[in-house]
Amino acid sequence: MNVKIVSGLAALAFAAAPLTGHALGKNERGCLVGGAAGGVGGHLLGNHALLGAAAGCAVGTYVARDKALKERRAEQRRRQHAKASHATARQRQAAREAARGENPGS
Repeated sequence: MNVKIVSGLAALAFAAAPLTGHALGKNERGCLVGGAAGGVGGHLLGNHALLGAAAGCAVGTYVARDKALKERRAEQRRRQHAKASHATARQRQAAREAARGENPGS
């Protein structure tokens, strides 16, 4: 019975680990979640929970940083595309006004 209680508490802690990272930054959250997963995996693979947690933290941090970098690059591309679209729309408007004989700057 004691093993069932400990296993249940461990499962609960593992399931709640992502929720506790809500107020943390992305890298810290990656370390927390990766460390929890690595710790459980290390424990199951031969009582190497600390080694697994350390490796999981490192991998989780790397993955979170890589994801944040990709998101930043995608946001930059969206901004550049929106800026180019806006410039093209202004050029089309100026061309229409010039074709009608209107003075575009006045």
